[in-house]
Amino acid sequence: MSGAGSPSPRAERAGTLLIDAGNTRVKFGWRDDSAPPGQAVPRTPLQVAFRHEEVPEALLPWLEEAGLRPRAAMGSNVAGDDSERTIASLLARGGCAVDWIRAGRRLLGVTNGYRHPERLGADRWLSLVGIWNRWRRQAPPGAPAPVQVLAHFGTATTVDTLDGTGRFVGGLILPGRDLMRQSLAAGTAGLPRSNGQVAPFPDNTGDAIMSGVAAAQAGAVARQWLAARERFRQEPLLVASGGAWSAIAGEVAHLMRAAGSTRQVLVVDNPVLDGLACLAESGPAPSS
Repeated sequence: MSGAGSPSPRAERAGTLLIDAGNTRVKFGWRDDSAPPGQAVPRTPLQVAFRHEEVPEALLPWLEEAGLRPRAAMGSNVAGDDSERTIASLLARGGCAVDWIRAGRRLLGVTNGYRHPERLGADRWLSLVGIWNRWRRQAPPGAPAPVQVLAHFGTATTVDTLDGTGRFVGGLILPGRDLMRQSLAAGTAGLPRSNGQVAPFPDNTGDAIMSGVAAAQAGAVARQWLAARERFRQEPLLVASGGAWSAIAGEVAHLMRAAGSTRQVLVVDNPVLDGLACLAESGPAPSS
């Protein structure tokens, strides 16, 4: 289990439980019913993450310890039906139903440009909704929206682009940092799954593997950033998230400088939970 700490028992707080069921872990966040509208990130800092096998024993005790009483729950799930059933069954004990969000054509200002919109992963869709609405809520009235390239470094790495109108124009999916390392260890006879360092000219196997992985991850980001700059004739804003970001950040920064970037990377904690929080604030999800 990982999270923002174990809060002390307190009076019950009513609100919406936000659920990001990823490939490896399930992240939970919270939006208070009493939260004022219009915040850039309309959820509390309180969050926690459990591995899937931990959820049945850990979720309800965490809610009780935190003094949280979910009246509703909204979730993204890319981990399969079993994860949905487990979480829904646990929350049903307290009379709380889960609204699992799927990708559609439009949501809270974002338009889905996927060839088959319903096939876009819910996590990618809600992340785009999250970063678009974060920008919109923080920007001065009338300010033109930037092109945004969202790079998420998790079990898989995704690099998705939003244009200045909020349209998702496409993106990449590739194995994440750890999957790349695992594939080398599993698919070769002599390459270990080692913990090396990223270096310009690696002189040992561990560093060579880690540097190669970091270069591949950063190269995917630079490719999409350059493609977006060429297509839209402006410098995109790079937004980064995910647990593996800290290990890749230096390599990404190096490549982005070489590519001519002058903007600071915007690092966001969990854009999936942000998107869900915006949706919870706005009311029921539209069907399209």
